[in-house]
Amino acid sequence: MAVSSYLPDVAGGMVAAASFASDDGARQAIEILTASDVLPQEISVITRDDARSRRIAGDQAWYPGKDVRGLVRLFRRLRLIGGGLPADIRRRYRADLAAGGVLVVAAAGGQPADTLAALLSRAGGRLVDQWWQPPADLFAPPELAGPF
Repeated sequence: MAVSSYLPDVAGGMVAAASFASDDGARQAIEILTASDVLPQEISVITRDDARSRRIAGDQAWYPGKDVRGLVRLFRRLRLIGGGLPADIRRRYRADLAAGGVLVVAAAGGQPADTLAALLSRAGGRLVDQWWQPPADLFAPPELAGPF
C-alpha cells in the first residue's frame, strides 16, 4: 500500500477552487465535497486568519499551517519563513481574500477537477476555477495523508 501526498512534491496536481462570502457557505461546500467522497486531506480552507480557517475546516478539511507549531508558526505569521500563498491563488483570489472571503481548494485525488468545480459551483461558490497547482503547502503532508 503506497503513501503519497495529494500534490506530489515533484509534480503537483490539478485543483479546483471557489471563493465564498460567508463561513456558512464554505462549510456547506466542505459538506458537499465530503459527501461526494472527497477526503479531508484533499480539501483546504484559506482565509486571512488561521483561527478562522481552523473553525471552518474543523475535522473535515485541512488549512495551510495546520501542522505548524511553536516558533515556526510565529515565523510563518511574520512571513520570516515560507507560509505565503502560491502565486496562482494570489493572482486569482487576492481581492476576495482581502475582502474577508473564504477560499475552498480541493485537490483532484479521487474526483476529476471538473467534477470538483461543479460541486463548488453547486455550493454557491464564486470565481470557481481549476488549474494545475505546482507543489505547495496547501494540503496535508505525505505522512498525514494516509494510505490509499
